[in-house]
Amino acid sequence: MDIIIMMISVSAVLAGGVTYAVTRRDLRGGARAAVALACALLVGGACLFVPWLPLFAFLGTVVVYLVVRRLFTARLALAASGVVLVGGCSFAVLLMMRALETM
Repeated sequence: MDIIIMMISVSAVLAGGVTYAVTRRDLRGGARAAVALACALLVGGACLFVPWLPLFAFLGTVVVYLVVRRLFTARLALAASGVVLVGGCSFAVLLMMRALETM
């Protein structure tokens, strides 16, 4: 049980820390902390149901954010990466549900 709590905690802290570092240039003050906290809660919450897959969805989201930020504005990059993160975490949970149904 302790390893599960540690996995969820590490995933959430890693997601929040990386988000805070990546959005440092684009967001200021409370917005940067709010986005990092929301990302950490989403990834940590999804890790309750699916171990490690939401972390991979988060890493894909970071790549999308960095690419879209280069091509377009930071606001559009943040919106696109939010959609990708929610979609990736939802897909991970649905994938685990499907895997458990076929066991």
